[in-house]
Amino acid sequence: MTAPGDPRVLADVGGLVVAERGPLVVVVDRRTGSWATLAFVLGVLATVFGLFGVATLGFDAAGTPTVPWPVSAGALVVGLVFGTALWGAITRIRRANRTSLDAYRPVAVFDRARREFVDADGMAVCALDDVRFHRETQLTSSSPMLVASTPAGRRIIKRGNPFNGGLGDLDAVLTTAVFGPPS
Repeated sequence: MTAPGDPRVLADVGGLVVAERGPLVVVVDRRTGSWATLAFVLGVLATVFGLFGVATLGFDAAGTPTVPWPVSAGALVVGLVFGTALWGAITRIRRANRTSLDAYRPVAVFDRARREFVDADGMAVCALDDVRFHRETQLTSSSPMLVASTPAGRRIIKRGNPFNGGLGDLDAVLTTAVFGPPS
């Protein structure tokens, strides 16, 4: 249960949280994308080096050495080091997910009472009725980015990351939260 002043989380996907606090729809990015990518890479490296070390040490113990045992042991140690670093990255992601939303600077705020789109600095961007949420293709990624289109141009709300959940249905959640359910 949330306290009266706590925001009500509507969606939490890929480190991006859409929450409402009274008439405000607040969008917060926990910035876990780079940590998720690092965790993926460290997991692959820990698996490759660790399994290579275990397998070659196993062959050596069975009497059919394929690689000198110091190389095998070294690979196993490197795998364990990468595994420890992976644990650290995952711990950092979990800590970010446990941190209160108030500790993060909002990416965007949509004030439904005043009908305004407000940026992170509290400056009005445009009228709420002029905002549209959609996905756009990123040039350097397989994941789309979430964009708020305004008369003054587009504002990137979140660049999707395939290693931390992508965008999910955040465009639909934002549209429903800001404008209400489709009629």
